[in-house]
Amino acid sequence: MVYIVIKKIKGKEYLYLVRSVRKGAKIVQETVKYIGQKRPVRKEELECMKLSYEGKDWILNELSDKLSYLDHKTLKDQSINQKEYLESLDIISKEKYKENFLSLFIANSNSIEGSTLTIKETFKYLFGDITPKGHNKKELFMASNLLNAWEYVEKNCKKLPKKEDLLELHKLVNNNIEVYSTLGKYKKVQNYIGDVKTSSYLFVEDKMDKLLKWIKKAYIEINDFEVAFQSHAQFEIIHPFVDGNGRVGRLLINWLLMYKNNSPLVIKSRNRYNYISALNSSRRGKIEAICVFCKDEYLDFYKFVV
Repeated sequence: MVYIVIKKIKGKEYLYLVRSVRKGAKIVQETVKYIGQKRPVRKEELECMKLSYEGKDWILNELSDKLSYLDHKTLKDQSINQKEYLESLDIISKEKYKENFLSLFIANSNSIEGSTLTIKETFKYLFGDITPKGHNKKELFMASNLLNAWEYVEKNCKKLPKKEDLLELHKLVNNNIEVYSTLGKYKKVQNYIGDVKTSSYLFVEDKMDKLLKWIKKAYIEINDFEVAFQSHAQFEIIHPFVDGNGRVGRLLINWLLMYKNNSPLVIKSRNRYNYISALNSSRRGKIEAICVFCKDEYLDFYKFVV
C-alpha cells in the first residue's frame, strides 16, 4: 500500500508517494515517487497512483494468443488478398485508393474523438484543397495533423516504434490543438476517461517503456495481429498523453501491423460503442475483447468475393 507524505526541506514542503517496509524490527518509510511541491491532491489522483503502483493498470501479464489459429489465418489471408489487389492496380488507381483509404481512416479516427468532418469532406479538404464550411479550426487541424502523422508512420514502420517515435506522433497529431508545453511529451498531470482511471502520470514513463519492451518480445511469442491488438488496449489504459491518446493509439496499431507487412486497419466510428466496450472489458482483464473487436473490424473492412 502506498500513501502520500509531506516532507519539509529548507523551509519548503514537498509531496512524496511512499510505502511502509519492514527493516528488521522497524517499519520505515520508503520513497516510491517524488510528486512535487505541496499542493491539493484529489482522491481520484491518489487512486490512480495506487492503481499504477499495484500494477492493476497492466493487463499484458502473459504472452498468449486470444484468437484461434483459424482467425489468424483468415486475417493473414485477407491481408494478402488486399496486397495482391493493390498490386493489380495501375499507378494512378493506387494513388486514388490510398487517398480514399486515408480519408476513411482519418475521418473515422477523428469522428471517434468528436469531429463532425465527414469522409467526403475529409477527402475534399486533404486531397482536393476544398475547405468545408461549418467546421471549426480544430476539426480541420485534426484532419491535416492525422495525415501528417500517418506519413510519419509510413516512413518509419519498417522498424519497431521507440519512445521518440510516439512522442513525435503526439506532436504531429495535436499540432495547433494542444498547448506547446505538452506537445510531444508524456503527461505530467493526471487524466481520466470520464470516470475511468488511467495510469498515474508518476508511472507513465515506466509503463510505456514496459509496453515497448513487451511489443518486441511479443513478436517472438504470439501472432503478429495480436501484438497490434493487445498492445493497443494497454496503450489506451496507460493513456500516456494529456490529449490525443485515441488517435495516437490507432496509429500505433497500424504501425505494428505494417511493420509485419500486414494491411492497415480502420476502426469505424459507427462502431464506437463496441470499441469502447471492448477496451473497457480489456481493462478488466478480458483482453480477448479487443482482439475479437479488431479482428471483426479488419475482416469487415477487407471483404473479397473471390
